[in-house]
Amino acid sequence: MPEPVWTTLSVAAASEAETARFAQALAPVLGVGDVLLLDGTLGAGKTTFVRSLAEGLGHDARLVSSPTFVLVNRYATPGQITLLHADAYRLTDGDELDTLGLSGALAGHDDVVLAVEWPERLGGGLALIPPAHLAQLRLEHTGVESRQLTLVVPSAWGRRPGFGAIAMLAGNAQRPATRCPVTGDAVAPDNPWWPFASERARLVDLGKWLSGSYVISRELTQDDMDEGPG
Repeated sequence: MPEPVWTTLSVAAASEAETARFAQALAPVLGVGDVLLLDGTLGAGKTTFVRSLAEGLGHDARLVSSPTFVLVNRYATPGQITLLHADAYRLTDGDELDTLGLSGALAGHDDVVLAVEWPERLGGGLALIPPAHLAQLRLEHTGVESRQLTLVVPSAWGRRPGFGAIAMLAGNAQRPATRCPVTGDAVAPDNPWWPFASERARLVDLGKWLSGSYVISRELTQDDMDEGPG
C-alpha cells in the first residue's frame, strides 16, 4: 500500500480557549481506528488538549485526567466513539503494549480513537499504525497560555466531514477581518465560521445557493456538501 500524502496545518492559539476550540473542532474529524500522536515538552498542554478532544467526542471532560501513572485511561459514553488516552513515558519494552491492551488500538483493530502522549516511547509499536489512520500534533509554548499547534494528517482526511472547520482555524493568521455577507456584521479573523458571523449565517448562505437564488462568490467546500441545515 503506498504511503499517504501528508497535509500540515498550523495554528497560533493565543489562549487556552483557542487551543480547546481547535481540539473540539478536530474531534468530529477523527474516526474509528485513528491514532493521534501528541508531541510536546512537559507542561505543553497535551492532557489539556485531550480533555477538550474528549469533550468534542461526546465524553465528560471533567473525567479526563493524566494517565501518567495508570498509563491508559478509557473514556466510553453510549453512542459515542470510545477514546483511549495513553501516556507512554514510562514504557520500557514493546511487549508492554500487549499488556496495556494497546496493540489492537494501534493496529486499528479496536473500535476506538487513541491519543498517545510521549509516542516516541512506543518504539516499534509505531509501525503497527496504519498510515491512513495516523495523525501527529505538536504543541509548543509561545507564551503563558499561547501555543503553536502543528497538525500533520493524511491529505485524504481533507475529504472527511468537518475537516473544513479545522482548516479554517489553521488559516487564522492569513485571514483579514471582514463583514459577514449575510448579516453585515464584523467578523474577526479567528471566528470559526469566517467569513460568516455564525453557523446560521453560513447555512443561510448555503440555502440561497441550493435554491438557485445566489451567485457563488467563493469556492464551495467539502463541508458545504457534507453538512445539512439540521
